[in-house]
Amino acid sequence: MGHYLLSAEARFSAAHTLPGVDMCERMHGHNWRVQVTVRVQQDDLDAAGMGVDFRMLATVASESVHDFEHRYLNELEPFAESPPTAETIARVVCERVAARLAAVAPAAEVVEVTLWEMPEYRVVYRPA
Repeated sequence: MGHYLLSAEARFSAAHTLPGVDMCERMHGHNWRVQVTVRVQQDDLDAAGMGVDFRMLATVASESVHDFEHRYLNELEPFAESPPTAETIARVVCERVAARLAAVAPAAEVVEVTLWEMPEYRVVYRPA
């Protein structure tokens, strides 16, 4: 049986520093863009023929980055052990989205989180 890939995006503005990384050691900010992609098996479509409502997926994505908005990311708990690189942020978002979807759309499996630090720089995280 086939499957569907559905995506939604969220955005946030936040600052960070990356110790030991040239100019990034200084505090600076980005207008981050995150895209969450989930997979739903064809057999798991709901009665309306949908894998997950796009609005729900967008809400979950937005909720997953809400506490990052206009914050200094280095001070936040998710980055206490690892600095808020694009790679770390993408992984944290993936974990948060997966946890939220488990409660509201269990048929939706997170397969990819793409995070843009700038329009020309992005990272893709795929959970194992």
